[in-house]
Amino acid sequence: MKRFATLILILLTVITLSACTNDKKADIVTTMFPQYDFARQIVGDKMTVSLLIPPGAEIHDYEATSRDMVAIKEAKLFIFTSLEIDTWIKNPDTIGGKNTIVLNLSESFDEVEHDHHHETQYKQTHQLSAEDDDHDHDHDLHFWTDPLIAIQLIEAILEKIIEIDPENQAFYEANAHDYIHEIEELHEEIDAFFQLPAYQDSTIFFAGHNALGAFADRFHIEIVSLFENFKPDADLTSAELTSFINQVLSSGTQYLFIEELVEPKAANRIKTELQNSHQYSLTLLELHGYHNISRSEMEAGVSYYDLLSRNFDHLKIALGAFQTTV
Repeated sequence: MKRFATLILILLTVITLSACTNDKKADIVTTMFPQYDFARQIVGDKMTVSLLIPPGAEIHDYEATSRDMVAIKEAKLFIFTSLEIDTWIKNPDTIGGKNTIVLNLSESFDEVEHDHHHETQYKQTHQLSAEDDDHDHDHDLHFWTDPLIAIQLIEAILEKIIEIDPENQAFYEANAHDYIHEIEELHEEIDAFFQLPAYQDSTIFFAGHNALGAFADRFHIEIVSLFENFKPDADLTSAELTSFINQVLSSGTQYLFIEELVEPKAANRIKTELQNSHQYSLTLLELHGYHNISRSEMEAGVSYYDLLSRNFDHLKIALGAFQTTV
């Protein structure tokens, strides 16, 4: 009996380890949330899609595991963001298996010209005269935050999905069309809002690393951000803190934006300093960069569209378009 119990325990352990080993294996493997969402919206129940980075994890420091590499080798389609974001990818030409199609999203879109007659201003509080090439680099690096580019990414992913499963082409095209239509309608709503005289050339303040440069360009928003690079645990210098606080005070804003999935240490420090020294109240609002979502959001089926809509709502709150409880 004891031997039988031991065998059962060993069997259960093997099953558990096997399940853990296979949880990233799928027909389509992705490195970041936007392409994960786009692919799953297109394929529905026809294929499986996995996201290498765990829900709630920070993507900037992510390193692929041996299990990830196996999942990529066995996938029909592997979608990654860029070599600048997915720095652990050394050679895209050899990362997949014999039958794996590899899609580099950073090579899958063209710039979409803006309809507005003026150019967006983009600032860093510690580098107020930032060079244009720094701005362009941020725009290029976080290209998926522009909803018109996101639509192109959906189209690029659709093309590869049809390539690996042409029999269900009509199904995939219908799903992609529906999702593109939703994003297009929301984009038009956001664009119309920021063309209203009261909201043209709006300025918001961001206490963190701003990944929304492409989004800001699209809708001509000025984002004054605290950090140029991603550094969630960085200590603020007195000069940085003073400069940012003075700009917040001068603007009269009551809202400060923060990143997703990162403890807002800098924002809380700024909020406390303003309250204690100036009796000035700030409310923190999230401005999501779409890199990844929390486990609860994943379980709830939150999409790129949902995050774009939430960002728009938070921007309207900060700009006084409507009042709501946050």
